[in-house]
Amino acid sequence: MIAVLLMILNWVLAVREGAPRMPRATGPELALATGAAALPLVMPVLMVVGIRFGFATPTEISAVAVLYGLILACGLYRAFGMRDLVRIVVESGVLSGMVLFIIAAAGSFAWTLTAANLPVALISLLHALGDSRAAFLVGSLALLVVVGWLLEGLPALIILGPLLIPIAGQYGIDSIHYAMVIILAMGIGIFIPPIGIGFYIACAVAECRIEAASRAMIPYLIVLVLGVLAVAFIPWFTHALPNLVGSR
Repeated sequence: MIAVLLMILNWVLAVREGAPRMPRATGPELALATGAAALPLVMPVLMVVGIRFGFATPTEISAVAVLYGLILACGLYRAFGMRDLVRIVVESGVLSGMVLFIIAAAGSFAWTLTAANLPVALISLLHALGDSRAAFLVGSLALLVVVGWLLEGLPALIILGPLLIPIAGQYGIDSIHYAMVIILAMGIGIFIPPIGIGFYIACAVAECRIEAASRAMIPYLIVLVLGVLAVAFIPWFTHALPNLVGSR
């Protein structure tokens, strides 16, 4: 649902800004591109299989994926040499240090808010907004987006998940459905300028100014919020695949 809305937004923006039409790929070009992508696509498959079946932790399988990428880039494709590799390692270290400082600050902020008993106060405010399912969904979505904006993702999930999911059950909201709503809403919050941690990291990776990126994010944030509201109020989007495979 969200992917469809984002594609529509991209099409509207491209038409409005007069982006040139790209020629459609032919069958042989698609076949060639698919074959060329086969080896790189092993990397995400390797990570998912390794984590899903318990062969390694996410950190360990990430190291294996980096090694696999180096083998492809240096050994098979010969995209860069040793001097370039040293430069890439240094740049990665600098960027990782910046990201870790941001995460450390967000973690400290999360601890401060927890010590101030803010999550419980927010839940009480949510109860005061109304006693209907629709009011709970809208209020909890707003709460999750704001908390995801202020805090780093994992602490926020640990703090609010155990508080909100039992309340959702009282309103007859399925736990799988509400879990997807929580993840999507907090994911939006993480990328809201100017203090969303994901937004900061994306700007650092892209080496772009925060002010310019903030303006460009506005239409995407609007579409993302609409998409999460659609998922929240139409449980079919969440339940379609489990129902299809007979797991419900």
